[in-house]
Amino acid sequence: MSLVMQESIIKNIFLRICIVFIFIFLSSCAASQLDLSLDFYLPQDDSQKQIDGVLGVDEFIDLRPQACTSDAKKWIGFIPGVFWLTFVSEIPDTYTGFSTYNSGPFNMAFSYAIYKNIKQSRIFKQTVFLPEDKYAPIDYRLEGVINRTLLKETGYYYGSGVYAWVTRIFGLPYVSYEINIDLTLRLRRMDTNEIIWTYELKGNRVDKYYSIYQLSSGKEGKHILSYNIAKILEEHMPSIFHSIREVAER
Repeated sequence: MSLVMQESIIKNIFLRICIVFIFIFLSSCAASQLDLSLDFYLPQDDSQKQIDGVLGVDEFIDLRPQACTSDAKKWIGFIPGVFWLTFVSEIPDTYTGFSTYNSGPFNMAFSYAIYKNIKQSRIFKQTVFLPEDKYAPIDYRLEGVINRTLLKETGYYYGSGVYAWVTRIFGLPYVSYEINIDLTLRLRRMDTNEIIWTYELKGNRVDKYYSIYQLSSGKEGKHILSYNIAKILEEHMPSIFHSIREVAER
């Protein structure tokens, strides 16, 4: 085989390898549009009688610590460039250590998600979202206070830095999430301006992803954080509905 043919074969092989790597790189950068809302859905129960009156769901008050974010290098492995990191954030809607999460303000996200579910479940004869209709005549007002939303992210990273692109192309790293939320819900009767019901909504979930591809695909079309927070809300709503009915029907 001539030297010219050998060089041509080597060039073709090199070109194919480059094309494969470019394709992998571009596919690693691609991400589907995930649902960042905290919306959740429960089966509708038509057997329950609707509560007389109009419920207005107000924008929640945000009382979370606004500047408590930390990161720490917990462990460095025997292989250079392999390390374990932990990030802790009180405000995951504005900061996460390992992934972008531009979800919008949680005081609106929580209140709107709960409003949509109450309206869908037809607990009251009419339900309005007060930030969209401030002057709506209402009989009850659902208020909320966000006391805490804590996100703890831990994971292995490989490479020369946290966002080492070469390792991201191959799907690394492994990251785990611990999510905690703490809300206080209040139901106010408007004719007496009396708070007739209070509920402490607290929840915790743990989740993980093994690669950036798993992160970008999300869960059921939602971002992994939105999905888990929505699941915490979903778990509490049946007991919330039950206790609201008991109080409103007295």
